[in-house]
Amino acid sequence: MMSKIIKKISQLRGVVCYEIYSLACCLAGLIKVILFFSKAGHNKLEIGAGRSKKVGMITADLDLYSDFPFDLKAGLPFPDESIDLIYAEHVLEHFQYRDVQQLLGECRRVMKPGAVLKVSVPDARIYLDAYCNPEGFDHREYCTHDAGLNYQLRINPVNYMFYMDGHHRHMFDIESLLFTLKSVGFDDVCAREFDTDLDQMARKYESIYAQGVKK
Repeated sequence: MMSKIIKKISQLRGVVCYEIYSLACCLAGLIKVILFFSKAGHNKLEIGAGRSKKVGMITADLDLYSDFPFDLKAGLPFPDESIDLIYAEHVLEHFQYRDVQQLLGECRRVMKPGAVLKVSVPDARIYLDAYCNPEGFDHREYCTHDAGLNYQLRINPVNYMFYMDGHHRHMFDIESLLFTLKSVGFDDVCAREFDTDLDQMARKYESIYAQGVKK
């Protein structure tokens, strides 16, 4: 009984710490937008980038070291029609589907007319195909993180990608990714090619790419 109580207290502490950090990030991001962000500038934004940063882009994420810290579950701190391009690499799969829709809606809100959203996500089809055709799947190529799974069991490539030690919340194939972008109001939605200026070569083997335009 005591161990269960201690576990509950530990879980509650984790939730409280997350909420406090989320609030701190959101407040910091809003203040930095007021002080340093110009709607008139040519603003290219990467969301969910953590502490990494591409040349010529600003960042927003649940990280106080981002250019504009913000909890993406709460939206984006920028004013309407102020961003020229948004890029999200392996971000959407970390959110529940309703949060994905909300975040993409926020992206569309802050984008200027004519702005482009470019996204990439892991291709769930690779891992579902591995279940159906395990003899054609090399887990050493596609399951690069140690998740403690036995890949002689055909279900485990699916477990690897769909749960990723609890970090993944929703998975996509190209059909569902394009549908999701269209469902929140993006136009000219289509699959896109690998972009050498944005996309990481290290993730090309497992990724699908798409884009949409705000008109």
